[in-house]
Amino acid sequence: MKCEYCDIVDRKSRLQILYEDNDLIVAVKDTVLTPGQVTIFPRQHFTIMEMVPENILEKCFILANKVGAAIFDSLECQGTNIIVQNGLSAGQKVPHFALEVIPRRDGDNLNFQWQPKELAEDEVELVYQMLKEEVGKIVKSKDGKKGKVKEVEEVVVKDEKTLMKMQKEDEKNYLLKSLRRIP
Repeated sequence: MKCEYCDIVDRKSRLQILYEDNDLIVAVKDTVLTPGQVTIFPRQHFTIMEMVPENILEKCFILANKVGAAIFDSLECQGTNIIVQNGLSAGQKVPHFALEVIPRRDGDNLNFQWQPKELAEDEVELVYQMLKEEVGKIVKSKDGKKGKVKEVEEVVVKDEKTLMKMQKEDEKNYLLKSLRRIP
């Protein structure tokens, strides 16, 4: 199957590349949901997210955050959706892992809303037990041992100015914070 993202990597496609490094490419495609939609994908071909090495996956999401901030600043949008269509059943059209950063405005007529389905108590418990067991097998705790997940690795902010800004923002209303969108 042809991979249009690999064609971009091989320069067989004339998409607008906003950024590239040894691991990732950030491009503006010609077919988008809204103007300003940006696609972030690894240079190396990985069909689905579970195949992507953690260091590259982490870099994808860090870059999505930075690109989202640039979209807010340059296009003056009111929000963004960051979408991963992971597998055919999730709507993946290109067999190459990618993140889509989609600018949003009130009244843009994109509908990413769905109605949650209420599960019976026994269904919730069954799904919980199945997931708990599987997640316990693959996630490591802080001490490096597999098994019961105690804590997720904490994020450390080394820059004092950024830390003070984040603490002030935490005290304010969530809606005001998202309106300002200070990364």
